[in-house]
Amino acid sequence: MAVVPVRETEAWALADGDALRAVFGTVLEDAALGVPPHARLVETITDPKRALDSAYLLTRPSGRRARAGAAALLSALGQQVSLDRLRQVPSFARTEAGVLEALRHLRIASVPRP
Repeated sequence: MAVVPVRETEAWALADGDALRAVFGTVLEDAALGVPPHARLVETITDPKRALDSAYLLTRPSGRRARAGAAALLSALGQQVSLDRLRQVPSFARTEAGVLEALRHLRIASVPRP
């Protein structure tokens, strides 16, 4: 079983500015949201939770949405984020490869090698 720390998922969410804009409902550019110019650079963000929350607060959410914070939107971000962008993030690429290898090994699914 693969276990992905929340810190990783928060960093991965920052890999795709288009997904952030769609879910947060903003037109702010990547730089304003704190999205690095290259997806692989999200791993250099020392506190991805704070970075994700900061990006969210820049969209000026109000009321209950503001109190819930960006963490409440991780599921929606996961559905929107581009797999092509995520595959540029080394930790995601390793996790995906490990999951696919486990599926092949367990013969749960016939998964072609990349």
